[in-house]
Amino acid sequence: MYCERCGKKIDEALNYCNGCGTSLKRETGSYRTVLTMMIAALSVVGITGLGILIGLLAVLLDRVSRPEPVFAFAVFYLAAWFGVCFMMMRQISKLIDANIAGKISFDPEKSRQAGPPLVQLPPRTTAQLEEYHQPASVIENTTRTLDEVPVGKRA
Repeated sequence: MYCERCGKKIDEALNYCNGCGTSLKRETGSYRTVLTMMIAALSVVGITGLGILIGLLAVLLDRVSRPEPVFAFAVFYLAAWFGVCFMMMRQISKLIDANIAGKISFDPEKSRQAGPPLVQLPPRTTAQLEEYHQPASVIENTTRTLDEVPVGKRA
């Protein structure tokens, strides 16, 4: 397998190219899937949060003689719940705006075109091939290291 960007031969088990660092995995999600999941998460957080608040208010109002602290708790809980829902809605709107502006795309064909241009490597000719180097002999290296060094002469 070869990298689409730099043309280097790579192993198929890698997630990124060793030469240029390009991600080798394809995106599997689609824009609609991500948007649908974000909206579903917002719905679950919204409905569950209100259900918990109603349940807590029912239990606390039965057990407490003065309702003022319970209402203060409800106001703080609603403020936190609204903050979480607001942040999730902002992320959804950013996702929609980025898709409209064309900054993101979950389509593999579009994302492949959006990156840097592909490198077209010319085929190697015999003039470009590296010269064959004979490996060094083990005997030569061993005899050089065992040569006697004259003791009288010091550098």
